[in-house]
Amino acid sequence: MQNAARITAFAAALALPALAAAQDVCEDVSRPLTGQRLLRRISLDLRDSVPSGVEVEAQRDEESVGEAVLEQYLASEEFVGVMRRYHEALLWPNIDQIQIVPDTHMLYPLEFTPGDPVYVSPVRAVFVRAVGNGNIFVPCKNEPAEFDALGNLVLEPVVVGTTTVSWVEGYVEVEPYWAPGTSVKVCGLDALPNVTGALCPGPADRYPFLEGYCSQFDAYAAAVQAPFRDAQVSCDSALAIFAPECACGPNLRYCMTPETGAQIRASLLDQMLRVVERTVAQNRPYHEVLTTKTVEFNGPVVHFLKYMSNLSFDISGGVDATAPPPDLEYSQVDTWVPVERTGRHSGVLTTPGYLLKHQSGRQRAHRFYNAFECSSFIPAGPLPSPFEPCSQHEDLTQRCGCDGCHKTLEPLAAHWGRFSEYGFTHLDEATYPSRVGANCAPPLSSVLQLFKCYRYYELEPVGEEQAYAGMLNAYVFRTPEEVENIEVGPSKLAQDSLQSGRFAQCTVRRLWSHFMRREPTLDEAAEVIPDLAAVFEASDHDLKALVKTIVSHPAYRRMP
Repeated sequence: MQNAARITAFAAALALPALAAAQDVCEDVSRPLTGQRLLRRISLDLRDSVPSGVEVEAQRDEESVGEAVLEQYLASEEFVGVMRRYHEALLWPNIDQIQIVPDTHMLYPLEFTPGDPVYVSPVRAVFVRAVGNGNIFVPCKNEPAEFDALGNLVLEPVVVGTTTVSWVEGYVEVEPYWAPGTSVKVCGLDALPNVTGALCPGPADRYPFLEGYCSQFDAYAAAVQAPFRDAQVSCDSALAIFAPECACGPNLRYCMTPETGAQIRASLLDQMLRVVERTVAQNRPYHEVLTTKTVEFNGPVVHFLKYMSNLSFDISGGVDATAPPPDLEYSQVDTWVPVERTGRHSGVLTTPGYLLKHQSGRQRAHRFYNAFECSSFIPAGPLPSPFEPCSQHEDLTQRCGCDGCHKTLEPLAAHWGRFSEYGFTHLDEATYPSRVGANCAPPLSSVLQLFKCYRYYELEPVGEEQAYAGMLNAYVFRTPEEVENIEVGPSKLAQDSLQSGRFAQCTVRRLWSHFMRREPTLDEAAEVIPDLAAVFEASDHDLKALVKTIVSHPAYRRMP
């Protein structure tokens, strides 16, 4: 016992200097920043760079940073960049991992000779060159293509033993859309300039890999009396994969290289974030990030929308009549033209990049709910047994264990009901009525129409969904309130958030946390945040004034 007492006393003695040191540290941390250190912090926060020597010298005898300096920093291009990066973290806009065209329309350089590549689509080669077992990749030859008297490519057999496994051709030189005035070598079958082609022309032994798909679609087409084999199809549609005559088209406009793919994705991201940049740079009301009808287009975005966005069965796109792109060439990467959208469009929430990144209505709503209303969906507790009757509901707002979140989520998600999931097609009423009609009843004009009917409509419902047979998928299990949300679109969601004050409260809280590098204290959350939000709303959401107020607040002067 005596030893234990000695150890305790010894430990206490050792702790006294450490405790005193800790108190000293805490006292130092709580001291307000001096004038020059405050200037440095503000410069880093608002410009992402340290102040210049001249600026530091001017601050030598000052304890606070003058209003003129704050105004200068807030008016700088660097502050616009800071806000762009801040919103990039909010919106999660990276779409690098999303496949925006099918593999059949990806061109890759094949270097037979170093520095002198021939472009080829490896996946398309299996569709249009391979015969025999139907899954052989053989590129074209590293020599100029030859043509017969009718202008058709001359194909030569590739024979293994006594079996022909593929047909090959030479390359042709094409002026690509991404580098006008130059030429690149492209395998002849990939460079075909056609804008239409015949579906599944056969014979089956010429296109064995393709035939498996053709037979399946042939059966679907027969069931709905739709024309299929040898029917003409546009080479910019998803059915082009079944038309050997459809390749990369004029100037290779339907195909993507790794470089053009990266540029198009970067431009789609840039288009979204330029909504933020425009709002900040022009000191427009901050709510325009969510409400503006204006969006900018550059050459790569226009090219993608016009020639590539309908090529995939997985990602649906197309040119939206309520957001018509300007007349730009792909090479006009740095030319951004503003366009006034109409209808349901609302700020970043309906840009192609946002819709591609967040591919379901629920995901789109969740990102909005978290980023701009500072709310999350948290389950109330553990899920009940799946054998409970209430666990069998197909309507998630009624299913036990799911209803807690989905009663809030579903009305929010409904705002995107007229924007396709897994894509960004605007499902306008003229083309996509709320209940399917004769446009999905035999005879159909094409298999593509059949695909769209099954993609967007409840055609073969089971269970509780039978009550919604023939409805556009977005209308299934919807209440009257949710139907209104669908009809008006995300613009209604944005306005509701503004009018309720949730947008202002969340914006203030997020920016406070961002610049303070910590969450608000209980006292700040109860007093400071509401006061700042009220002033922010009264100023018509003046972002720069809000930031200026935050970095001028006494709490900002203390070390984070």
